[in-house]
Parts: sequence; structure tokens; C-alpha cells
Amino acid sequence: MNMLGLIFKTILFFSSYIPIFVMIFLNNLDSFSNNSIKKTWNQNPRLWLSMIILSVLTLIILFVWIKILKSEAADTTKQKYQLEDLKKYDSEVLNFFVTFIIPILSLKPESAPSIVMNLILVIIEGIYYISNNALYFNVILIILGYHVYTFSNDNIVISRKTKDQLFLSPKASQIGTTNIFYA
Repeated sequence: MNMLGLIFKTILFFSSYIPIFVMIFLNNLDSFSNNSIKKTWNQNPRLWLSMIILSVLTLIILFVWIKILKSEAADTTKQKYQLEDLKKYDSEVLNFFVTFIIPILSLKPESAPSIVMNLILVIIEGIYYISNNALYFNVILIILGYHVYTFSNDNIVISRKTKDQLFLSPKASQIGTTNIFYA
């Protein structure tokens, strides 16, 4: 795996945590009052700030990446590849999402051991996500209306088209020299 691909997959992995960061914060609130928000923020401002920075950076990079995908796919001089034996993973995202329940329920922002324990869990999930090309577990892509499919040789197709629509027009553009395609 090249370094750029590794960095991209890492960023995509962390972007999938944005809803989790929000839910962790909400789980630590007593109520939706200014006092409760301040109290929760003051438990560990560095933790919350790092979650916000990571979320904003990964979301910006994700949007830029989607724009690049679309522009490369729109290039009519690029070769189009045939899509065969598509497998859709949208429903499996919810199964993977269950592993996120642990940090939501167990993270105590004021407790360093709790933060380290959850960080270890995130690292383990990240290694799995990156080494298995598990881009289809990114809930943000699904929220944005994209579907992630795989086809021959673990290639990945990202598209707003349904599987039925891709069946009617089964061509996709490869993005750079990666195993990621856009249709």
C-alpha cells in the first residue's frame, strides 16, 4: 500500500468517527443547557477540541476527495472499467457501528485510563478498517447519499447510483492508480 493511500484511508476512517464524537459529547451531558455544555466541555477541553479539529479536518478532506472523484470520473478521456459481481455493504455499516457503542457508553472524558482504553480500541478498529479496505463502513458517505460496493479483486466503487442503476450502466472510472472507482 502506498503512503498516500494509507493516509487517505486513515483520514476516511477518522471521518467515520464524526457521529461517534458527537454522541460521546451528548452522552456526557446532563441536559441541553448552557451550564451542562460548559460542565461537559470543562471535563476535558483538550479532548473535545481534538475531536472537533479531527472532525473538521477529516470532513474537509472527505469533501475535497469526493470533488476529485467526481471530476476524475467526468473526464471523458479516461478508460471506463466494467463492473461485475457488485457487492453492497450499506447494511453492514450498522453491524460495524455496534463496535462504536463501546466508546459512546464507556468513555469518561475526565479519566485518562478511559481515554487510553478507547484510543486502543480505535487503533485496533483502524488497523482492521485500513488493512481490509473497509471504506464501506464509513457512515458519513452513506449519510451523504453514497453507496460503497466492491467488485473483483477487492476493488471499491463509490457511487450515488443504486445497485440496479449500476447494473444498467456498469462502467466506472478508476481514481488515479488506486483500487477505488467512481460511477
